[in-house]
Amino acid sequence: MKSRVRASTVLIHNGRILSFFAVDPSSGREYHFLPGGAVEPEETAPEAAERETWEETGFRVAVDPHSAVDREYFFYWDGQDYDCLTVFYWARLLSPLQDSVEDRDYNKGVAWVPLSEIKEKFGYTQEILSAIEELVEKHHRAGD
Repeated sequence: MKSRVRASTVLIHNGRILSFFAVDPSSGREYHFLPGGAVEPEETAPEAAERETWEETGFRVAVDPHSAVDREYFFYWDGQDYDCLTVFYWARLLSPLQDSVEDRDYNKGVAWVPLSEIKEKFGYTQEILSAIEELVEKHHRAGD
């Protein structure tokens, strides 16, 4: 089993959450993923979340570093088990303009998921779903 430290963003715009559609290369299973990925040695987790969001979706974002919610979970991807520790951050869109995306073959494009479909689209891992719900609730109460 591989261990992975990751950072992801939760970004709501016009009542929809930013994600990308992906297909597991080995199993063919389809997912909606939050933008995110590995924290590189030379960067902080918030920097990784912003970089990964740009790489995977083409959108420039700014994360709130004080919004961090972390979850540990197991995930099976491309024939391997991963022990993931992901730090999720609330993010805001810096510009509605999207750059071109040059990500991996499994990335099938940006998907703006309506808030009413969060459980359906992200319920494949309870920990990810609970992190999304926690951040959405915190920022709903704060008036964001």
